[in-house]
This record gives sequence, structure tokens and C-alpha cells, in this order.
Amino acid sequence: MPESAGGTGIGAVVLAAGAGRRMGHRPKSLLERDGEPLLLRQVRLLAQAGCARIVVVLGHHRQALLRVLEPAQARYPSLTWVTNPKPEEDPATSLAYGLRALPPDTVTLLVALGDQPLLQEGDAQAVLHAWRTRQDKVHLVVPVHGGEPGHPLAFGAVLRAAVQGGASVRAWRRAHPDQVAQLAAEHARYTTDVDTPEALERLAHEHGVRLAWPA
Repeated sequence: MPESAGGTGIGAVVLAAGAGRRMGHRPKSLLERDGEPLLLRQVRLLAQAGCARIVVVLGHHRQALLRVLEPAQARYPSLTWVTNPKPEEDPATSLAYGLRALPPDTVTLLVALGDQPLLQEGDAQAVLHAWRTRQDKVHLVVPVHGGEPGHPLAFGAVLRAAVQGGASVRAWRRAHPDQVAQLAAEHARYTTDVDTPEALERLAHEHGVRLAWPA
């Protein structure tokens, strides 16, 4: 398995450890948009945003995801991965594993999901811009659409230490609302993922985007 190396700048964690229970126990992040697995689409967009290191957190479908990640390393030298040995536990543990795999001096951290089919080039950059232009007291930037929080999130050392210490981002947000900034979005790209077959139908009906399972 590739090892994380030193570096500063922007690091990203892509969460892809889930079992996909509501999708028939299938790996959602391998659904393809225009022939490209959602997981690799996410990696591509994060690389375009300038991420110096991208860590994918694996779990239930590790072997299936490795079959697309390993060949992709030639295209994305910033790509690496770790495995959560107990992905059925609190989802916050997967994020903690991903953060620990990033260099300790990483200045800015993005957290994305492995099954976000609508994100486009420029969306991660908008989150990063909101992070760079935040007020001093802000330690977390969350994109929001229609009152619903989305991904990718952006944060730095304060929240990283809290998560690696066992806290969840959700619990930290509730405990520190004055340290959270919202990026208001007019679109649903940040808040759309695919958890169920019904979600795939809505995606096609509402956005004209059709996903397909790999052959």
C-alpha cells in the first residue's frame, strides 16, 4: 500500500468505507458517470483543485475499490489510501484514519464523499476560497444548499485535532456554531449523493444524470 509522504498545502480525504446497505450492499462509489467511476471522478476533481495528497478511506468493499484505485496511481501521483478495519463503527473513525494518513503539517484539509455525482470543476475551489477568506475565529467551512449541509468540507488544525481525538465533525459543529462558516450554494451539487436505487432515479429525473454499474 502506498505510504503518505511529507508535504504542506492542501490535503483531501475521500470517504468510501461504507457497506452500501441501502444500495443492496454494493459499492456506490463504483457507479459510473459517463464511464468514469464516481470515486475516480472525485479524485480527479480534487487533484484539479490543487490537493497535494488525496487519501481514500476504504472499508467494506476494499478489494473492489482497489481494482480502480491501483491503476489510477499513474495518473494521480497524489493518490493514496488507508483501510478502516472496523468501518461498521462510528463513521467518524473513517475520517480519523484518513486524517492520520496525511502529513501532520498539511495546512488545509478537504473532506469529500466517494459517491457525489454532481460535483464539477470549480466546486472544491469555491469551498477553498471560502476557507482562505474566512474570519480568524472560523475553523470549519461547510457548503449548504436548501438548509442541508454538504461536502466537501474545509478545515484546518483545530478540527483535525478534535477528530483525531475521537470527536465527530457533526458533534463539533453543534458544540462550536460560532466557529463554523457556511458557504451558501444555489445548486445541489454539494448535497447530492446516491444512497438508494430511488436516489438514482431522482438523479436521472431531476438532473438528467444517469449512473450505471460497471460491467
